[in-house]
Amino acid sequence: MKNHFVVLVVTLLLVAGGQAQDPASLLEEGRKLELKLKDEDALEKYRQVLVIQPSNLKAIMRSAEVSCALASRKGSPEEKLVGYLQAKRFAEAGLRLDSNSAEANYTMAVVLGKLTEVERRNDEVVQYVKQVKSYIDKSLKLDPGFGKAWHVLGKWHLEVVMLNGIKKAALKIIYGGVGEATLAKAIECMEKCKTMEPYYTRNFFDLARAYEFGKQYEKSIKLLEQLAKLPTKRQDDVVVKAEGAVMLQKLQ
Repeated sequence: MKNHFVVLVVTLLLVAGGQAQDPASLLEEGRKLELKLKDEDALEKYRQVLVIQPSNLKAIMRSAEVSCALASRKGSPEEKLVGYLQAKRFAEAGLRLDSNSAEANYTMAVVLGKLTEVERRNDEVVQYVKQVKSYIDKSLKLDPGFGKAWHVLGKWHLEVVMLNGIKKAALKIIYGGVGEATLAKAIECMEKCKTMEPYYTRNFFDLARAYEFGKQYEKSIKLLEQLAKLPTKRQDDVVVKAEGAVMLQKLQ
């Protein structure tokens, strides 16, 4: 009888331990931690998933995006670069697992876009910009209904359009350019994202930037006012809303 009791206890402990290490449970814990604005803790959960199941694409994608978000909040360009390169390694791992995943291609485009913000070498910047377009085009080809991918494509057009004429000409002469971009296309893509992802704060902010660049100030102000009222679902939303508040104050 005593032996049966010992076996039962050991079995229960093993089952409990297995549940604690279940990848699906860890992913859900990570998701909930993101909703509580605890990105560092969420990333740790996703890493735990990858220790157990290195080929878990969802954990890899969340690790890449959360690493990117954490890096964007670092103080110096050097610190940001370290975080973005870590995110890039996750994104690369995701593409190795499934190069035809719309999410994996989207995530790589997001990470490369962040790298353009801190990279100082023009030739590397140009390569990153070209790669962003390539990966996001593929993502949308695989899934035309991927709302956040439309935001990335819109932002790509906006950032290229916003380059000053001298720098744009220099890039074209020295590095062969980065492709054609228009403000109209930037707005079109981000308006499409707004329809598909009506609570995505980053899209509201960048769309407001696009309208401001096009001197459509009333539309920009309206978007920024709407941005302030959107629900805060992620830690990144706090940052975006703060940026939006500063921009709104300047426009009013």
